[in-house]
Amino acid sequence: MRELVSLDAGSSEDFVALIKKRHTVLKALRNFFEQHGYLAVQTPVRVRCPGFDPYIDAIPAGEGFYLAPSPELQMKRLLGFGLDRIYQITPAFRAEEQGAHHSSEFTMLEWYRTGTDYLGILDETEQLINHLMRELELPAQSWQMPFPRVTVQEVYERHAGWNPCQNWDEDRYFKDWVSVIDPWLQNQRGLFLLDFPAPLASLARIPEHNPGICERFELFMDGLEIANAFTELTDPLEHGLRFQAAQEKRIAMGKDAYPPDEGFMSFVRAPGMPDAGGIALGVDRLVMALFGIPHIDMVQAFPLSRL
Repeated sequence: MRELVSLDAGSSEDFVALIKKRHTVLKALRNFFEQHGYLAVQTPVRVRCPGFDPYIDAIPAGEGFYLAPSPELQMKRLLGFGLDRIYQITPAFRAEEQGAHHSSEFTMLEWYRTGTDYLGILDETEQLINHLMRELELPAQSWQMPFPRVTVQEVYERHAGWNPCQNWDEDRYFKDWVSVIDPWLQNQRGLFLLDFPAPLASLARIPEHNPGICERFELFMDGLEIANAFTELTDPLEHGLRFQAAQEKRIAMGKDAYPPDEGFMSFVRAPGMPDAGGIALGVDRLVMALFGIPHIDMVQAFPLSRL
């Protein structure tokens, strides 16, 4: 039976146990990346351009800055200095409703490795989960590894009766996700969902041999989206086109456009984005999944509800 703590942190013993659980996860994460030759980096939490994803809204931080929803763009620029393996555990911020699985402030783990693709990052993610199970002394039956790997096409054809990678329909895709796919995911212990439709690429590479998909996967544990990974886009012209498309999408959705990241756009032109894979992983949700904790407030020492 996996342990639970009460939503209001319960007794002081429960609260201390929670802090210690989180510490063991963070320590194990850092140990993994040290053992695999990664360099820990730090990037700003205030940025001028909060990213390319039109579905992610940033929190204004004054003077034309935003609190960073992700360290993605700054970490990629570090790859241009010849760093081949970098990781960061950092606060991240998003303007979204509070809920069981969402918080406007949370902890993000991101790592990037040159000379690999999303499948290489997927293999490394499996190694990380196995490492955590050993370090945290979780029972082997807690998470049966390796996790199944299924494509978006397979899941939609099986459960929704159509292929969004061949016949894209945004409204239908998201309606089916909410009504059919997400309930199915809730019953999956652990799963990698691969090859999302090309219109959802963000900054993932679209393969020439299969232009209907992008090289992207998401990790789900007990129905929770834990991580999102790409084979990183390298083409400078395509970066510009995708940023413009994201801006137009935001405006069409009634949102404010974000300023371009001139430093990042200059970087992708020269020295250029190297071939790489990268991933963003929600640490709070990972702790929730590993210990069977149902609410994100229960894995944060000071969520908004306790400030």
